[in-house]
Amino acid sequence: MSALRIPVLGIILLFTVQISAKEMIYEKLDQLFYDQVKKLESGNLEERIQAADYLRFVSSKLAVRPLLKALKGNVNVPKAEENSPTLKFTIAQALGVMESDIAGPGMIEEFKKIAATIQESDNPTYSSPEGYNLVIAGGELIRNIGLLPYTKENQEAIVNALNHQNYYIRASAADGLKNLNRKENLSQLNSAIDKEKNPFAKVAILNAIVFINRIANQKFYDLCAFLKDESPLVRYRTSMAVGEVDLKAGEYSLREALLVEHDQLVREQIKKDLASVTGFKMPASSPIIFKE
Repeated sequence: MSALRIPVLGIILLFTVQISAKEMIYEKLDQLFYDQVKKLESGNLEERIQAADYLRFVSSKLAVRPLLKALKGNVNVPKAEENSPTLKFTIAQALGVMESDIAGPGMIEEFKKIAATIQESDNPTYSSPEGYNLVIAGGELIRNIGLLPYTKENQEAIVNALNHQNYYIRASAADGLKNLNRKENLSQLNSAIDKEKNPFAKVAILNAIVFINRIANQKFYDLCAFLKDESPLVRYRTSMAVGEVDLKAGEYSLREALLVEHDQLVREQIKKDLASVTGFKMPASSPIIFKE
């Protein structure tokens, strides 16, 4: 055998081994994917939630239909684990990340079912022995519908939710329109802010208006004014909104708020958002849960 053929054969062998290794990796990933789909369909509640979260992480559109099926839950047994609001919340986030146009009708249908059960006085429950409640789940659905590819039906569902009797659903609908990011929705948002009474929902609506406009107009300064609200939750949400729109004009309001803010969680959020608008990015942390 010539000296030339030996290294050539070695290269071919190495290349073959590399291909084989990649095929094995893909096979393992495929198996892991289908294992998670199986858990989503027939696991216990914890396994279903973990599976939905994993599918959100891998963000494969192959998971859209299994997620939509799981989102419907068990219509015959209302108290079944499959109907857990925490599971629906996690599925809504997964479907939003995947941005698939086929997810819209199923998400809208489920949102309408949930929204019909939510009363004006119902409050979002972030932490309880049962996990999140339906207010949180419904809000996450309408918020993530705004991340899907635009359709008239998706837009109409979000706009209609702006008129829901519950303030958290209205706030989530504003987030949905912010995610949709279409100037044609500014008229509905401006109309909604004129009649909104709840401070938390007002902040969300103003956030959407300013995010879409991207200018420091009067609505922007109306938003900044909520940094003085009595509720730490509202101040926290306002700081996030000012940081998100990332307009330099927000620096003064955030600095002024920091001088008088006594709540530790709100102070930390203001510091992060101030760093954002002044150009210094800080690592994200886990979501903060407020109890009022």
